[in-house]
Amino acid sequence: MKVLAISASPHKDTGNTALILTPFLDGMKEAGAAVELFYTEDLTIRPCRGDFACFCRPSGRCIMSDDMDWLMPKVREADILVFASPLYVDGVTGPMKTFIDRLVPLLQMYIETRDGHCRHLPKDTKIRKIVLVSNCGFWERDNFDPLILHMRALAKNLNAEFAGALVRPHGPFLRSAPQSGLPYEDILDAAKSAGRELVRDGVLSEKSQAVVSRDMLSHEKFMQVCNPMIGKLVERLGREDRS
Repeated sequence: MKVLAISASPHKDTGNTALILTPFLDGMKEAGAAVELFYTEDLTIRPCRGDFACFCRPSGRCIMSDDMDWLMPKVREADILVFASPLYVDGVTGPMKTFIDRLVPLLQMYIETRDGHCRHLPKDTKIRKIVLVSNCGFWERDNFDPLILHMRALAKNLNAEFAGALVRPHGPFLRSAPQSGLPYEDILDAAKSAGRELVRDGVLSEKSQAVVSRDMLSHEKFMQVCNPMIGKLVERLGREDRS
């Protein structure tokens, strides 16, 4: 089984998104999957120009030449596509959206009715699985709802299966948990278990998804702690701005 993971965290393997992504991919490796991970920060992917060339060409070749030249064959070969991104304004980061837009060569321009809805025909018969990994700074899990809806829609349009989402609200508290004394090991264990489940069962269990996104502290405690932390950051950056 081949897994292609794309991370749009600007902090790459040191960001909060990686705290969940890393054990998740480790679990898939333990289950025997061949996993490749690339960061949009290291890639040159130009925005789609909407000229329809990749739609119309049997090869799906784009008129532009960039890192999608070698990345698209990996996309086509992958059995599982992992989209990892911090939550930016209710969605993925700009570079991740650019990558998603450039996945159009997986489709033909011709339209069919599939599941009662107009869809572009896929260029191949492969049914890939799509998984989301994300984190955000807000306390509530429902901040991810628009992003999850987007990923579900993407799966339908790409003739793929949405296998689940590992989302981590109030993500910075997971990073500080060892120092603050908050329990966190079960979250990392659940992320790794989810990786094994995906390879073994083809889907993330509801239990693993729930543990990864569980509350780490009460809303009241969150509000008590977060604004003083933000205040220190604002003060430091304000001094730098004035210097």
